[in-house]
Amino acid sequence: MRSVSLTRPRRPWRVSVAARAAVVAVAACTVLALAGCQGPTTAAPTPVRSSDLTSSDGGFDQHAVVGVVLPAGREALGTDLDRRLSDAGFRPDVRVAPADDGPGAQQRAVTELVRGGAKALLVEPVDASALTGVVQAAHDAGVVVVSLGQALPASGTGGDGVSADHRVPADEDPDVVARTATDVVRTLQRGQRPASGD
Repeated sequence: MRSVSLTRPRRPWRVSVAARAAVVAVAACTVLALAGCQGPTTAAPTPVRSSDLTSSDGGFDQHAVVGVVLPAGREALGTDLDRRLSDAGFRPDVRVAPADDGPGAQQRAVTELVRGGAKALLVEPVDASALTGVVQAAHDAGVVVVSLGQALPASGTGGDGVSADHRVPADEDPDVVARTATDVVRTLQRGQRPASGD
């Protein structure tokens, strides 16, 4: 007859309660650490002072996106700006607000252009005070803001009080405004300040 040993079978993966708790704690810390890397980003990943000439002191790329935000009825100016900025080598993105939601549409347009990487914005506001917050966000993102016609109000939210970096005076002829604005953008692109009247 054979003898049979009655030993307890081995449990190869027997883990103590303390080891399980340690694994759970490490996993929880890892999840929390990685959660800090998730979520929405802001429009201003690297804040800069809006009184700076541009987001980099050397200007910006000649083929940069230049956003143009206009009120309803200014399509002729939009066409002239698109042509002149394109001829200068820039990539214009012209947005004309509808008459029924001008201020809201302009706020959304400025925000989208900043998030889309525009290096300069040309803005003729429907309601200048409605653009205060988005102009400050553009400044914070290092975007150069040029007002067309009327001045843009300062934010008063702890910013540097600058409403627009430069201003192009209004003119009855859209081609004159487009030519002047394009010259200002060219000068800014080279990292220089426009003439004192701008």
